[in-house]
Amino acid sequence: MNETKAARYQRLRRRAQSSGVVSGGVVLAAVALTPAARALASWAADLGGRAGGRLGQFAALVLFVGVLVVLWEAAALPSMLYLGLRVDRRLGQGGPTPEDVLAAHAHATIVALPIALAAAAIVMVSAWMAAGVWWLLAGVLIASLLGAALHGAPAALVRFAEVRPVSRPDLAASLRDLARRARVRVAGIDEWRTAGAGPTTALVTGLGRTRRIFISSDVVRDWSDTEIAVVVAHELAHHAYHDLLRTLALDAAVLSSGLGAAAAVLRTAPALGVPGALSTLPLVALVAGLVWLAATPIRHAQSRRHERRADLFALVTTGGADAFSAAIRRLGARHLAEERPTVVTRWLFHRHPTVAERLAMAEAYRQLRAQS
Repeated sequence: MNETKAARYQRLRRRAQSSGVVSGGVVLAAVALTPAARALASWAADLGGRAGGRLGQFAALVLFVGVLVVLWEAAALPSMLYLGLRVDRRLGQGGPTPEDVLAAHAHATIVALPIALAAAAIVMVSAWMAAGVWWLLAGVLIASLLGAALHGAPAALVRFAEVRPVSRPDLAASLRDLARRARVRVAGIDEWRTAGAGPTTALVTGLGRTRRIFISSDVVRDWSDTEIAVVVAHELAHHAYHDLLRTLALDAAVLSSGLGAAAAVLRTAPALGVPGALSTLPLVALVAGLVWLAATPIRHAQSRRHERRADLFALVTTGGADAFSAAIRRLGARHLAEERPTVVTRWLFHRHPTVAERLAMAEAYRQLRAQS
């Protein structure tokens, strides 16, 4: 196979990440579709029940969900080790040590646990409150929780990440003017200090009065002001067009559909349990996860549409076609992005237009301006 380094790197990354998801899904299915779910629920209820009352029920939920999360992450660990120690070392932009990979995986487990616990608690409470339409209530509550997370994200970053106001007054002033022209109110412009070339270049996060601009420290240090401006303009576009809320609405619809499918499975196969029982949570997660994966092309198509519109917004707002092209090339080199992946790859894995598509848009805009 005659392929570039970037194409090989991305193909191996997709293979490793897909393998991790499949491994976790197999473990989840093994628990959900066998007596293991009831046995685990019984163990958690017996151990957690020693606390008594509501506290005992909550303890049982924590134990049950905690074991499921650990099993999922343990199943995915071999794929992540392969990704970090083989793929990234041989083809990527750095070589993590085994300790780095294990630490990152442990951190992912710690992050996943409260998320999974919150989702499980919502499902159980919804089943208790809404009976036959529990899946609809659970979808609404999960969407509300995601909306609250979007609103609180800037405060969380300021509190827990290494963040400080951008130290260059001229850059801060130009970005404030850019936000004003984009008609997007921002509460602050901060530098996100990262070690090396992190995955984030710039982002605008939050809703309403909490919205802030964050720029990674290496970008502030190494990129030109015009390149930074065009990247920030792209991020501002998502807020000008309310893309975060559009994405949230679609995600909520997909999640509700997945929960509805799980409710249908439980109705047609009552031997698997009743909604709201601890032992049915793995099945609910499995069915909802399958629906989420099936909707991947739709979710990614929406994302690519948003990204194309944000690219055009950035070009029109800044007029910086050259800066835009330079930024896209920088990002492509940083992430070893494929310029022309296959159609299937784009539909299943790409939330952004390809590098070639984005550079072509910049060139078309450049020619249009030259003619006017």
